[in-house]
Amino acid sequence: MEIIGIVTRLTPFKEKDAMVNIITEEKNLSFLARGVLGIASKNMASVQPYTKSRFLLTRGKEGLSLRTGTVLETFQGAKEKLASLSTLSFIGELTNKVISSEEARKIYPYLDKVLFLLDEGFDALTLALLYTGEILRAAGLGLEVTKCVISGQRSDITAISYLDGGFVATPCFDALRHQKCSKRKLEIIRQIFLAKPEDLNRVVFEKWECLEIIKELLIYLLDASGTRIKSVVLLEKGTQ
Repeated sequence: MEIIGIVTRLTPFKEKDAMVNIITEEKNLSFLARGVLGIASKNMASVQPYTKSRFLLTRGKEGLSLRTGTVLETFQGAKEKLASLSTLSFIGELTNKVISSEEARKIYPYLDKVLFLLDEGFDALTLALLYTGEILRAAGLGLEVTKCVISGQRSDITAISYLDGGFVATPCFDALRHQKCSKRKLEIIRQIFLAKPEDLNRVVFEKWECLEIIKELLIYLLDASGTRIKSVVLLEKGTQ
């Protein structure tokens, strides 16, 4: 079987072997890569995290294993700066913990574009925020950002409710359940849940805006699914 995928995790297994996790246009896959941790391995480069490669896989009694791997994109520029490295760790953890095989086709074009833009030097925190929104949307946790989640009203939106799952209009506001937001913050949240892959480099948000909203979205993710993303601390350190 030949397949193109992006490596999201490389886990040492035995002495020189490793388990490789990739995401493709259709699904998530994991396979055994024998000998890739050896210095002389010809396949080592193809299984490095956040590398896009073409893999030739064979299926045996123990599952899929790597026969050959060919690097298509290294995204090396994304791996040379602390800010983008921190974002790589963050989006990798998000992808591995949240995205199921059935959801891979939704997130793959976003992951591919984020890696390309990080490689080009685009703002890493903005990409981390936009990708977080898309991860939630792909996992069925997207927020309603086109109208009031309670009444359906499209005007006079002044708050957000993570409990109710979206924007809230003034007549429906409940101080115990809802969070008042500035127009700027509401517009950012709207953009991150409506963005398409081609939109990811059209705007840059302030560092503090990105971190504030990312943290809120991760609390929402934790409350909704029990999934905790630990690498968010790297985003803060990577941009200091």
